[in-house]
Amino acid sequence: MPELPEVETIRLGLQNKIIGLTIKQVELLTPKSFQGNPKDITGKKIVGLWRRAKILGVVLESDFTMLIHLKMSGQLVYDSGKRPALPDGSRGRFIGGHPTPDMELQMPNRSTRVIFTFDDPLRPRSETSGSKLYFNDQRRFGWVKIVDSGQGIVDSLLNNLGPEPLEKEFTWQILRQNLLRHKTLPIKVALLDQSIVSGIGNIYASEACFNAKINPKTSISNLSDKQFKDLHKGILKALQDGIKHGGSTRTNFVDSEGRRGYFLDYAFVYWRDKEPCRVCNTTIEKIQLRGRGTYYCPSCQK
Repeated sequence: MPELPEVETIRLGLQNKIIGLTIKQVELLTPKSFQGNPKDITGKKIVGLWRRAKILGVVLESDFTMLIHLKMSGQLVYDSGKRPALPDGSRGRFIGGHPTPDMELQMPNRSTRVIFTFDDPLRPRSETSGSKLYFNDQRRFGWVKIVDSGQGIVDSLLNNLGPEPLEKEFTWQILRQNLLRHKTLPIKVALLDQSIVSGIGNIYASEACFNAKINPKTSISNLSDKQFKDLHKGILKALQDGIKHGGSTRTNFVDSEGRRGYFLDYAFVYWRDKEPCRVCNTTIEKIQLRGRGTYYCPSCQK
């Protein structure tokens, strides 16, 4: 599932491409993937984008906002419709989300669920003809939901989320307070609970524990204040590094400047079992915690 850095990368990439465009048509290829009435957003201009945890919000000039959750296998593919192709052969395409071999091929494909067609009267028609945003989802767990803009950020799903880790209100004291509600949990397991802190998934939970030099199996009740502070810093570093490197998808994930996302090439522990630690050269180990693969350095994270 895309985590906070991946969704933030998508937001950064799309904001320079779809803000100011008007939704001309909404095609529902899989109606269950779309919650709401397409007529409510047809003919409306996109005026903003925001992200909360792993959810993307598309703000329209009307009283409506689209919430998009990619879940396990969702993708957003924007095609500007530029012809001929750009020098890199991309035809102005932006891709974000779960990687598949056909992401750069013909759209729509068999996993396309919703197609948004745009109209921008301020640009030459030759530049916007065919400009589309494809919502793809192989496993059909993801969704697009239309909500009232005044209630979009208090939607029941969003209202139950923990603090946004990249906002200044997220302090080590808040982190400690939320974690101590689950004293018996291993720290890495607790970080996956979206009510404790939002946006962290399996990748960045493992990386945050490494940054803090805390063994992921450590019970929350055994953490000192210094470790809570170190964990707070470790979370921020993991997420900021993820955004810096364009997310963790190894293939076909492009950031706002056209660079591919290769955070896993810089990760300290995730997906690096049996490889040497980048810090101490000890072999990285993989264990299972509550059914999730967990990576750590037994020397750096005693």
